[in-house]
Amino acid sequence: MKRFFTPTLAAFLMVFTVGVASVNAQDDQEYKEAYNAGIAAAEAKNYAAAYEEYGKAADLATQAGDEEIAEKSRKIMAKIDKLLGTRAYKAGNYELALKHFDTGLTLDPSYAPNLHNKGLALKQLGRIDESMASLKLAADSNDSKTSRAADKAIRGYYHSEASKLVAKDNASSTDAQRAISLLTQMQEYVDADADTYFYSSLAHNVVRDYPAAIASADQALAIHRGSKADKAKIHFVKGEALLNSGDSSGAKASFSEATYGSYKALAEHYLETL
Repeated sequence: MKRFFTPTLAAFLMVFTVGVASVNAQDDQEYKEAYNAGIAAAEAKNYAAAYEEYGKAADLATQAGDEEIAEKSRKIMAKIDKLLGTRAYKAGNYELALKHFDTGLTLDPSYAPNLHNKGLALKQLGRIDESMASLKLAADSNDSKTSRAADKAIRGYYHSEASKLVAKDNASSTDAQRAISLLTQMQEYVDADADTYFYSSLAHNVVRDYPAAIASADQALAIHRGSKADKAKIHFVKGEALLNSGDSSGAKASFSEATYGSYKALAEHYLETL
């Protein structure tokens, strides 16, 4: 399950108690009373009541011409929708989760966590194109934390699908071509990373396009920032491409760099035969 930006209830309560001051309800202005009632309900962790009171405050404040209170109320409601949507998501009720995230975005279109979480809910519902579009909007937002998470979620989906197709013993040319297509499609949303090029190298090996497999592996190696054990997989797939293209000396050099972690035994086996 993908990670949501969901604080604990105590932390979420800070949204209401820090920086959200009560307003002076003088002259019996009903929207101010509703706003303050929303704060009280939130402090009591009665979010359904808080949502209702903030909704009333937003509507009445708009009628009274107090757009500052109306906007504050809607922004808080959007955060409550995120909380309730996340609860529904974790319970497996993706339709209800999506409804909350959509409502939250109607109330505050700038609140990027609802875009991110909407994308995750859509993915669970199999609505992939819509999911990626929502995640892309979140990735392009000014909320750096949400942007990074959305970026990661997009890559995670495409990498997972590509891996299912080519990281198996009986991968077919059709599987590999589909993986290549998916990885290309991914780059309409986010930039490729080392894993993207690794799966691309695997796929090109399957279709016996060894120059492309070697080039993809080199691109992966150029930007990889992990451990030697993690990097070994890239050296290994490059070694296979070099070997299959007839470059035994190049393959030996690559396999020598792949003798780490789970690839150690396989790489050493190739080295013994070269």
